Amino acid sequence: MLNKVLLVDDEISILRSLERLLVRSGYRVFTATSGADALLRLQQDKCQVIISDFRMPEMSGGELLANVKRLYPEAVCMVLSGYSDFQSVLQLLNSGTAFRFLQKPWEDEQLLQEIEAAFRLYRHNRSVRIRSQLMINSNGALLELSPEGVILRSNGAAQHLLGQTEAGLYRSLFSQWFQLSDNQQQVFLQDIHGSLEVSDLGDEACELHVQYKDAECTLVGFKRILQQEGPAGIYTSALLDQHAVLQQLDSLLQQQRTFSVAAIRLKNFSDWADMLGFGEAGQLFENISQSLMQVSRPYGALAYLANELFILTMPAALTEVEVHQQLTEILQKVRQPFMQQSQVLRPLFTVTYCMAPEDGDSGKQLLNNVLTSNRMHLHSPHAFFMRFSAGDADKKRQQLRISDALFRAVEHDQFELYFQAKLDLQQDRIQSCEALLRWRHPELGFVSPALFIPIAEHDGQIIEIGLWVLRKACMLATRWQQDQVPLTRIAVNISGVQLLQHDFIQQVQRIFQETGVDAATIELELTESWMMQDLAQSAAALQSLKALGVRIAIDDFGTGYSSLAYLSRLPVDVLKIDRSLIVDLKSNINTQSLVSNICRMAHAMHVEVVVEGVENVEQLQILRGMGCDLAQGFLIARPVPEHEFLRQLQASPAATDRSGV
Repeated sequence: MLNKVLLVDDEISILRSLERLLVRSGYRVFTATSGADALLRLQQDKCQVIISDFRMPEMSGGELLANVKRLYPEAVCMVLSGYSDFQSVLQLLNSGTAFRFLQKPWEDEQLLQEIEAAFRLYRHNRSVRIRSQLMINSNGALLELSPEGVILRSNGAAQHLLGQTEAGLYRSLFSQWFQLSDNQQQVFLQDIHGSLEVSDLGDEACELHVQYKDAECTLVGFKRILQQEGPAGIYTSALLDQHAVLQQLDSLLQQQRTFSVAAIRLKNFSDWADMLGFGEAGQLFENISQSLMQVSRPYGALAYLANELFILTMPAALTEVEVHQQLTEILQKVRQPFMQQSQVLRPLFTVTYCMAPEDGDSGKQLLNNVLTSNRMHLHSPHAFFMRFSAGDADKKRQQLRISDALFRAVEHDQFELYFQAKLDLQQDRIQSCEALLRWRHPELGFVSPALFIPIAEHDGQIIEIGLWVLRKACMLATRWQQDQVPLTRIAVNISGVQLLQHDFIQQVQRIFQETGVDAATIELELTESWMMQDLAQSAAALQSLKALGVRIAIDDFGTGYSSLAYLSRLPVDVLKIDRSLIVDLKSNINTQSLVSNICRMAHAMHVEVVVEGVENVEQLQILRGMGCDLAQGFLIARPVPEHEFLRQLQASPAATDRSGV
């Protein structure tokens, strides 16, 4: 699916500037100069993401986005406007009509990050909807599984075949209902193109297959082998299957010859199913399957695996140039648009390939590599034929390995806390610090937080890890207070994923009670981007945390919305200015003015200001002159283990002269 963005602004120069940026980044961009023009454009080209100015004549951005949400509820809408419009946009943000508020003038990198986040949200919502429609519309038995193999939903057919109610299946383990080992289940769920014959608890033979898979859930279909005959829904019996493909690949490899194998996935079948229904979309897919089989015969053998995915073995494609030529000739004949229910439909494909034997010395390895590459490029906006890259695959495997290791890191005591001192600029003393997580794996070695924290947030381990960090910090704070360590506060980072957990406040309260910590010594840091996803929910959660006695800090200020307006609605005690805002502090008068104004306005709201990333004496002197409260960075101290940090505290009173640091 192409990543399509609609830009709406009544200033042509802004539209052109944004269009150039997004086209260079691989997006397909449409533009409109008014709300009415935008609605007409959406009738012709449905875009996943809409970015609109707020103040426009005739129809405001708010009115436009309300219409867009009504007509195209899946679209993700964002407002790109001036700072003065923020209060007016808050209602759109809190109602869910708008996903983000982006401020003019924008930073290119930040804007692209927000747009990518919008597409991730679109894909998430779409996956949820697809899974729900499959569960409702499927005549076959379907189970929705979590990544851990826990049954989250079941349809009526599955309940009937297993003799259970919906409540009886909910939250039970998939392996509880079928006779398969943990290893069999793991291999089966990872191979989205395969099937598996097992017995159920009544010793009746069943065939399992993965019908749909995304990053969050897997839909597993199953049937009793003796009760059903023939394929259900898609008629591809004339094509080879996975077993035949592996045999063919191994045979070609034994001949010690160069050849190619390609994976061809129809990307927009789900869109057709949404528009036409699964029955009619299935017939269209059958037509494309037959056409693809006919046009590919001169080049090789075609197989169908699952999930609209074909494998084409090309024995005569000896070079990459020949691979591209043959695939181009095949797909030119299949990509032709056609009319269906008065709509023009264009087949879109993700195509990847491997060169044998260079990209695999066995049929299984070749097939795995070409499928891995296809999954990795599934959401790429580019229409190129992508060759398997061992480097990219290794990187993905490394991420999976890190994700798997994170599930056991707390249990195996692999984490430790480092502490980075904060300098009180008025007293010139170190009286507080930030607790930072470090991970040393016995095989992976030291793993950077920049690498493992995003993985932990994406895959869910951050819940357990975050609670471990908070508990450890509270235990140390209690011990230091008993030992009369001269420290007033410890800051602990809290992920937005944690804040969204329904029992997070209760978990924090329990940790405070169990460790006996003085809550006033704990400062919880959260990034502003997470706060703004749902301002009302964030405010309620932070008020509950404040009621426990902790201080609340906004981290990385300057990398997200960079607006002080929302602080009046949140119970914030501390504002942490990101290091990116002070890089050119010494030489740029505009940067000095910006930081000075942030400090002045924060103090007017009785909010303390901490500046991160202080690396030289000049920065420190300027910040002290501006009245900033605290400084943190390598000039002050690097993150160190507990024993080194305690030594820094003891030396702090003598640290009045930092000119030699």
